[in-house]
Amino acid sequence: MTHETTDQRREFIAGLRALADFLETTPSVPCSSSQQLLLPLRTNAAVVQFAADHGLAVEYDEHGNTSADLRFGPITYQAYGYVDFDEHCARRQEEQARTWGADHGLALLPTEGGAA
Repeated sequence: MTHETTDQRREFIAGLRALADFLETTPSVPCSSSQQLLLPLRTNAAVVQFAADHGLAVEYDEHGNTSADLRFGPITYQAYGYVDFDEHCARRQEEQARTWGADHGLALLPTEGGAA
């Protein structure tokens, strides 16, 4: 699970209530028609447990990573995790580096004894 303090949790919930009050009392301010709040649980096992605790279905993406959605009207509270969080981060960083390189006319090449 996430590591949060009681004060952080209390402040987050108070912030959500303040936002709801502001939107309710200030009709001139546009209000989003949908919103997603993300809950990073890092591992698939943590997402499966979260889903079981709340009677939710677990969804799997093409990489085997999981998510489970709690819906509050148009607001989705999405818990998500990964088969291997460290591998996911490495793959994402490589994708970003390759994209940046391609955008700048460069290419990633393996170093001697390494792989890219």
